[in-house]
Amino acid sequence: MAQTVTRQTARLIALAMVATGFVIVAVNVLIYWARALYAVNHPEYVALQPATISQTLSDAYIGPFFATWMLVCAPILFLGVALLVWAAWVEFRRSKLGTAPEMRRIQILSGLVVLLQAGASVGMVMLSHFRFPDNHVLHMQGSYLFFFSQAFVIVVGEMLSSAYARQPDGASFLSDAGARLRRWYVWVPIGLGVLYLSLFVLKGYDLGAIYDAAYLTYTLTEPVLLTSFLGYVLTYHFDMGQALWAYLRSRSSAKSI
Repeated sequence: MAQTVTRQTARLIALAMVATGFVIVAVNVLIYWARALYAVNHPEYVALQPATISQTLSDAYIGPFFATWMLVCAPILFLGVALLVWAAWVEFRRSKLGTAPEMRRIQILSGLVVLLQAGASVGMVMLSHFRFPDNHVLHMQGSYLFFFSQAFVIVVGEMLSSAYARQPDGASFLSDAGARLRRWYVWVPIGLGVLYLSLFVLKGYDLGAIYDAAYLTYTLTEPVLLTSFLGYVLTYHFDMGQALWAYLRSRSSAKSI
């Protein structure tokens, strides 16, 4: 059973939910909007091959608009993830149920998640502000920084989630049910990431008759992978929502006495 959090932690959790929830909605809308609008604006291009998100940003309207929103979303996502990690650590330390080695392990994993999310947020800004055809190298560097950093946010985040799940009851507001959900869900972005990376490499080769199908799969996998990245962050809303609900109920019960 998750512990009842303090008022200060409840505030951190509420801010984390608002920040990450905003970005989850905004970025999903943006990536699918960009693809749809590019198809409308450039039917001659998509008639020959489907557009990647990088290609859609070359549009004179889509690119600057997308970049502006990434400049908003990237720091907010970093803030939301950092607040979530900090709130979990504060409550774990307050419980005094973890051994010294476990506390060090969780502290290190927490720091890595925040550091990796910082890298991913920088990558989001880079890939959106440096666009095709004039800034190909910087765009690709930003794309690589975002993709690998965000992927490892999920891998290390899952290690952190599992580390909390191994603690005694009451050690954290991160629930057993939430940990079980993430243990299954994490394979979605991992599987999609492996598929996307494989197709990214393969599209550089002459695949003959299957090239068009492989490239189409590559472009379709790209936005779904990004959605799955954000979906992993969304799973923590289950734990945060439970923690806030328990806190509000405890406050209501205290007032009624």
